[in-house]
Amino acid sequence: MRRKFLVPLIASMLFGTSNCISAVRAEEAAKTPILDAAAKVAATESVQSPFDLRVTPDYCQKILSKVDQLISKNLYSADIAKNEWMKARAEFGKKIVESKTIMDLDQWLNAAIKKMHVSHCQFVTTNDETFYFLNALFSRFNNKPKGKMDFTGVICGGNGLPFNQVRYIIDGSPGEQSKFVVGDKIITVSGEPYVGQANFFKTSGKKIPIVVERDGKGVTLTVTPNFKDPFLAYIEGTTRSARIFDSPEGKVGYVHLWAGGQEPRDAFETLLSSKLAETDGLIIDMRDGYGGNSLTDLDFFYRNPIGYPLFTMQERGGHKSGTKEYYNKPVVALINGGSRSGKELLAYSLKKSGRARLIGDRTAGYVLGGRLFPIDERCALYLAVTDCEVDGVRLEGIGVEPDVLIPNPDYKLDVAQKQFDKAKELLLPLLKKPLPALNGSK
Repeated sequence: MRRKFLVPLIASMLFGTSNCISAVRAEEAAKTPILDAAAKVAATESVQSPFDLRVTPDYCQKILSKVDQLISKNLYSADIAKNEWMKARAEFGKKIVESKTIMDLDQWLNAAIKKMHVSHCQFVTTNDETFYFLNALFSRFNNKPKGKMDFTGVICGGNGLPFNQVRYIIDGSPGEQSKFVVGDKIITVSGEPYVGQANFFKTSGKKIPIVVERDGKGVTLTVTPNFKDPFLAYIEGTTRSARIFDSPEGKVGYVHLWAGGQEPRDAFETLLSSKLAETDGLIIDMRDGYGGNSLTDLDFFYRNPIGYPLFTMQERGGHKSGTKEYYNKPVVALINGGSRSGKELLAYSLKKSGRARLIGDRTAGYVLGGRLFPIDERCALYLAVTDCEVDGVRLEGIGVEPDVLIPNPDYKLDVAQKQFDKAKELLLPLLKKPLPALNGSK
């Protein structure tokens, strides 16, 4: 398969039961003016508008037929496509065709897809942040960037959480600037019940009032979305996450890898050779976000300094600068059930080699190769098209266990902090000491 069509191990944030829009969510949309508001926006667009939230039986049947065709012809397992998928289609077909909104269609199609018990399979719509991220990512392979959205950087639902509960917030995003907190539950946006990305259609540059439930109380926040490429926003988030903590033992660096791919790897390596280069140890946060990583993302950590002499430059005025293309200091990594796909390869490598200890929860066990199949302006199918193994081990459905287990299934802030504190505790005694030989080294 050509590389332009396949990105091995891109992780989706909203797989499983949690990626389905709840019946309550769809019912809320049907009872509020948000459908009418979206229809007004859609009226100014093309006949097939990405802002149109209503669907007809004919449209739903067309989408179901297309999804059925794509799964039958492209799913990595012909047996699963022939057996589990056909059973699921028979079970949910009527509800899919009777959907009244794009949210209903999302709910019932993903309920059917979930029956296959396969990762990297999700029906995504313009009401999902994932739709824009994957479009932005995959469009890079045909040099036609698309996927811009009214971006807040506040990601809700997924990994077993309610659809309106904040799971993570991208560093430097409008949501972080607006003081959103992980665990907040979004209740209303501009006075309308929250249903998803549809609440933010055409809001970039505008101050949007949002009511969240926090610790049992209502809190009003104001966010100003940016119209931007979400893939680039995740890369910027990684850059902005980098920080250094001083301690008596030495300097501890921290960086959050929000997504993988060539551009994120370039940003990561830039940090390792500049801002984080002189730290005495590093915490790599791989919790949540997307996958898409490859093992080459870890090159800096496995390079022998002998082969990478320090390169320095001196300007006429005397200013000197240097580039160090390796990181030979101790490392620990944070993982959880939102660490998916390519990030699981990194976790596996770091653990097996002994290069880093892993702290947190078991990774998702979502390790297949995914491809995005656009359907129309409102939806697409993300589908697992290749099976994968690492070192002869199939991680799909298994994941990578941490060295130190600190479960946090409910995404409690204090538990997330305990995970970080434990990582720092394990790292501090290792600062300024020689690295032990890697497992398998001679």
